[in-house]
Amino acid sequence: MHISYIYLSLIYAITNALYLKYNEKVQTQGYILGIIRGFGISILTSPLLFFTKLDLTIPYIIILIFQGILIGIYDSHIFFASAKYKSNSTSGFMATSVWLTFLFWWIIKPDETQILFKEQIKFTTLIIIISFITALYWKIMKVHLQIKAEIYLYPATISLALMSILTRYIALKSSTQFDGVIYYLTISCFVSGIYNLIKQLIYRKSHTKSKTKYKIPTLPQAIWLVFFSIILITAKTLALRDSPNPGYVVSLLLLTPTFSEIIHNKKLTLTLDKILFLILITLLTVLSQTN
Repeated sequence: MHISYIYLSLIYAITNALYLKYNEKVQTQGYILGIIRGFGISILTSPLLFFTKLDLTIPYIIILIFQGILIGIYDSHIFFASAKYKSNSTSGFMATSVWLTFLFWWIIKPDETQILFKEQIKFTTLIIIISFITALYWKIMKVHLQIKAEIYLYPATISLALMSILTRYIALKSSTQFDGVIYYLTISCFVSGIYNLIKQLIYRKSHTKSKTKYKIPTLPQAIWLVFFSIILITAKTLALRDSPNPGYVVSLLLLTPTFSEIIHNKKLTLTLDKILFLILITLLTVLSQTN
């Protein structure tokens, strides 16, 4: 049974909702937000490295660095796309990451995939549920994307899928759960800060005449961002460690808009589409317990 990943994934979705609402309020440029988030998390959590075993191998460090780059790509593309193509469409398109995460996992885990293929009823049920979840999510989010938006979001979509799989690797290949989380928070987040800093310098150089102005977060706002980001990453890392397949965690992440609506409106307006979506998410979660 993998019950713990469910609770952790729900925390991940809730903090992700708070994270996205943050930028809607503050309206900070994507790279600047990434710089504050990356370096802020890393600096704040770096003292905890003294409590880890620091038994890092070269391949493990490379994975941590690559993860940091993916974080930078994902965050910047999502925030820039949200500003340009609206957050609903952006969030809706990211449902594609659910499919990609399952697909990538099945490719890199052929032994598990062969076992799943032999269970034809379960595999068919899984495919049907994921397909309907994705379709309903797009309908609920009223996704209407332009070709330019789709092309711009492909890197973010692929990054989220790869990040989920690498996060699982980072968590499982560390000595303890605590070590994996701290390595992610300190090393990967620091690399994401560097990535965003470089991209920001390039961006400023190519947009010197731009009249667009972005708000710089106040110190309390920056602390709020870093604090909830730490909770988000911790919950995500532990959820992906415990889940039978990273795709299940990404599927539960699709509850983010539901939590956003509850946070913003203090209530949830239920429609037939939403009810069916929630039922299918529940069925998918139940199905994950049979792994």
